[in-house]
Amino acid sequence: MPGLYALLSWDVLPLKSSTVKACANGYSLSITAHLTYTNPHKEPVEGIFIYPLEESEVVAGFEAAVGSRRVTFQLQNRHRAQDCCLQCSPSPGRLRRCAG
Repeated sequence: MPGLYALLSWDVLPLKSSTVKACANGYSLSITAHLTYTNPHKEPVEGIFIYPLEESEVVAGFEAAVGSRRVTFQLQNRHRAQDCCLQCSPSPGRLRRCAG
């Protein structure tokens, strides 16, 4: 089930409001969703967003806003990402980052 979950308890965080826009172009579909969740807990909660995909579906980019923070992801096809990650050198205490 898609949605935002509290990481420690796996409780579903309530969806307060949503707006979804979609644009189809041939085999391509672009979806923009503004989802607002509420935290029913008194303390801040770490969450994980789950959006299951079918085997033939691909996500090319994702952006999330939490408060004043924005997190953006740009995804590559699996083969290019695997090639890139093989060239990464792990550094202790640091995330792996590809030069390409």
